[in-house]
Amino acid sequence: MTSSVQGLQEAVSAAAAARGATARLLPESLTVRASFRGRQVDFALPVDRADLDGHAHIPSALPTRARGDVREKALYNILQDMISSPGPRAGDAVLRDKLADDLPADQQHRQVLANVVERQYWIHPSAAHGGRQPFLAPFHSDLPGGFDYQGRYKSFRGSLLLFLCWDGSDFDLTLAEEIGQFLGRDHGLNPLDQAFLAAARAAAGLQAPTQADPGRLREQFGPSMAEDLADGAFDQEGLDRIRRDLQTVVRLQLPRHEQTHALIVVFSVHIALYYYRLAYRLGEGLSCVAQVLDGQDLPERPDFDGRILFRVGSAGDRPVSASDPCARSWWSLDEQHLLALPASMASANLVHQAAQASGVDCGPLPDPYACAQALADDPVGATLTDLLCAAAAAAAMQDSRTGPTPAELGTGAYALREAVLASFRSRNSLKQRGRDIVNTLVGGFGGELRRNRGRVRFFELDEQVIFLLVKLILEGSRLQQLAFRKEFLPALRRYGLAPQSAAEEELLSQALGRLGLLERYSDAGEALYVRHIL
Repeated sequence: MTSSVQGLQEAVSAAAAARGATARLLPESLTVRASFRGRQVDFALPVDRADLDGHAHIPSALPTRARGDVREKALYNILQDMISSPGPRAGDAVLRDKLADDLPADQQHRQVLANVVERQYWIHPSAAHGGRQPFLAPFHSDLPGGFDYQGRYKSFRGSLLLFLCWDGSDFDLTLAEEIGQFLGRDHGLNPLDQAFLAAARAAAGLQAPTQADPGRLREQFGPSMAEDLADGAFDQEGLDRIRRDLQTVVRLQLPRHEQTHALIVVFSVHIALYYYRLAYRLGEGLSCVAQVLDGQDLPERPDFDGRILFRVGSAGDRPVSASDPCARSWWSLDEQHLLALPASMASANLVHQAAQASGVDCGPLPDPYACAQALADDPVGATLTDLLCAAAAAAAMQDSRTGPTPAELGTGAYALREAVLASFRSRNSLKQRGRDIVNTLVGGFGGELRRNRGRVRFFELDEQVIFLLVKLILEGSRLQQLAFRKEFLPALRRYGLAPQSAAEEELLSQALGRLGLLERYSDAGEALYVRHIL
């Protein structure tokens, strides 16, 4: 027996003794065999970092292990996955090189027009948002259908759109169909758009307009994804809201570029909110498990409503402090939960497996709060689960070469979460699977949700996002107007959003007034109603 296995055996035995149980390590398979009050269980421990990485994914919550990349590329790749290509696509550099020859302008002005078109129809990302290689703006499906962009891509593809189409029992492809139809038609294009598309089609050798077929998403990703979702989605309510709001955007009557931008903004904000909600639900749920295993009463279910405290970004250049609620809210959600998302997913899976092995019925999904509820009703299962979590923590500590001590194993769920977090932190891989994604979607100096001024990070909504949220909330309510305080603000909270203070509520109402979205029926504060002009 190696010294590491010997040390792990000693830690497991000490943890069992502290709980009045017995346990031994089966070194060949790194399995713990534990017994308490007549109930005997076997539990396979994570053997190394690769094993921990394998646990750091919940397929019912996220379709792939994506990383951060330029957000417009997600739409570009979604369209490519819906469009068949008879052969390799040309690089978009081919189109850029041919622009001066194919644009309808006289010889003297063609190069000038080509330079204007290149700045207009290629996105030039910054290094902070995914790289420096420019790529075509996906305002029409013929562009991703005919051309590939240069460089690597690390984030979501068509599997994400198919995932969003899950309605609880099957894939409802209506949203995918409407996105394909919207971006495949020429309606809403201006003369320069039409001239550019004609040049693009010629350069790509397209004989006919491309056809986006959502069925290709089902063919490529459907079988494995349906299996992942057989027991339900981790957050079906969230998927339903995203699907409904994206359908609202593609049905708006706006000029093509404004509508495409609105689609990208709503998609980005929603995916960012989904990540925050997932990270919060997992992190707080694990805390509930730890409290139950520590002998405390079951806490209330974690509620994400109104957790993102924002300030309004339409009131001029305002100073911000780390003590402001919008900054403290960012620190709580981003620093404590989103950054830890991979470790939280691994911990949630391990807790769920430990509880199931202990004979506790937590349901089919690795929902920590559901585990906490079941453990609260099964004291024997709770003791065994706590022991197995402590053993898994000891194994994770062994892998990180820190060497567990009995005192460190305390309450097993606490120890497990800290050990897994330390393992990921030691590899500098925490931020790639959560924070980087959200930052590329809605972050930075001018982000739609998460912003920074110097060292201060905080939540802020600008008028563009507020304008769209009003439309989405009204469409979801199926009403023409909503009372500002009694109906609109509670609806905003269900997205996870809330003004950071009563004074911020007033600034929000003023912003709505400037946008023409607020109707005042009297001087009384309760007579404010939110409506929309679209």
